[in-house]
Amino acid sequence: MVIPFLKMHGAANDFVVIDHRRPFLPRELGELVARLCDRRRGIGADGVLLLEAGSGADASMRYFNADGGAADYCGNGARCLARLGLDLGLGHAGRLRLETAVGVQTARRVGSGIEVDFGHVEAPSEPLRLEACERSFTGRAVHAGVPHFVVEFEDLTGAAVTEWGRALRRHPQFGPEGANVDFVARRGEGVAMRTYERGVEGETLACGSGAIALGVWAASEGFGSPVRVLTSGGDPLIVGFVRRGSGYDVTLTGPAEVAYRGEWRDTADSVSAVTRGGS
Repeated sequence: MVIPFLKMHGAANDFVVIDHRRPFLPRELGELVARLCDRRRGIGADGVLLLEAGSGADASMRYFNADGGAADYCGNGARCLARLGLDLGLGHAGRLRLETAVGVQTARRVGSGIEVDFGHVEAPSEPLRLEACERSFTGRAVHAGVPHFVVEFEDLTGAAVTEWGRALRRHPQFGPEGANVDFVARRGEGVAMRTYERGVEGETLACGSGAIALGVWAASEGFGSPVRVLTSGGDPLIVGFVRRGSGYDVTLTGPAEVAYRGEWRDTADSVSAVTRGGS
């Protein structure tokens, strides 16, 4: 089987992106996704994105984490798929309606980046104090499409994100599915972040849903809109919000870039990727 793909990234959160509007992949994708995302033997990515035909929208998004498991949402992934859809001429008047597992979202180009109107996010939980790694961590739970636990920690350079994140991600407080763990530090009128992502089971250079969670956390801490979120990869993500009811209506803006295009040749005995230039 030959799979045409794009390698894309949103603020260095990288993905294998497949135009699947005409379905051709097998129904069960877990093992294939894990092979594609393998950074030693595969293409290498934090996850796989499928652009599919929409039902009442311009296109639909399916997302898989690097371990092969499906996830409801990925903010940087949504922006990358939106860019691909817009590049393909989908949408109307420069706007693309993207169907996701957490609702239909509208995306548009803003400068050199992509803005996604995520929709409503409930306000963060009351502070939770959790024990892990022989330490106490105080943070707030935020559900930004997927669950996040936001911990304020000023010394991000000294944060043991992998060790602490692995323990907190599976804390009984968050049930069997666990949560992504975001460490946040205040930086003037914005914040900086480092994230341990479930499904990747490690730190990623950026996390779009984590940025949304941090934006909502910042709103509850008195920050004004928009909030500039500096990712550990160095790229900023911009979270806009408007208070509504018990939470906030949120937008996420940031880069969505094509690194290169290629073909993945998957056979019963071997796998390989052949690149075909970038853009």
